[in-house]
Amino acid sequence: MANLDAVYNLVKLTVSGTYGASDTSIIANSVPSALSGGGWNATWWNSTDYPDPSNDPNAEIVRVTAVSGSTLTIMRGAESATGGGAASTKNTANKTYTLMLGITAKMITDIGSNLQKPWRLVNVSGTINGSNTTFTISPAPFDPNSIHLRLNYQEQEQGIDYTISGTTISYIVPPSASLSGLPHVAQYQ
Repeated sequence: MANLDAVYNLVKLTVSGTYGASDTSIIANSVPSALSGGGWNATWWNSTDYPDPSNDPNAEIVRVTAVSGSTLTIMRGAESATGGGAASTKNTANKTYTLMLGITAKMITDIGSNLQKPWRLVNVSGTINGSNTTFTISPAPFDPNSIHLRLNYQEQEQGIDYTISGTTISYIVPPSASLSGLPHVAQYQ
């Protein structure tokens, strides 16, 4: 799963000073403590002339990588490939520049990447003969911790009865030959 960005509602910061397109350290007003570690994207634009950042031709998405007091370390043009705007100067006299934490393409992509996948019910392949400990499921589970393995309708416990690596299930103790032909199934995401 992807690492998710820091989140907080209703964050709009006024940026002090003027900046060129290559500046990576900016000063902003009060940053909420929940965001003090960095690790979030924000829209930066001329809010004097453009109350709506999508109308500012020089708006950009920046990645805030660190926060020290009111100083933010940023990566410029962070989402330019998805319409987030390239790095640009923010130095027009008598204009207010604002940094706003809001939904960006990266945030939506991160959410999609972290949604649980649908459950699958599959047979486990391998011979139950009293000595075989290795069995296979396919495809590999999205989250190995989500697997529910049953042998003869009995739930098997990961770490106690078996371990899993990719598509390989390894039983700690071989299943008894008396279980041959009985249901051996996995349900997982």
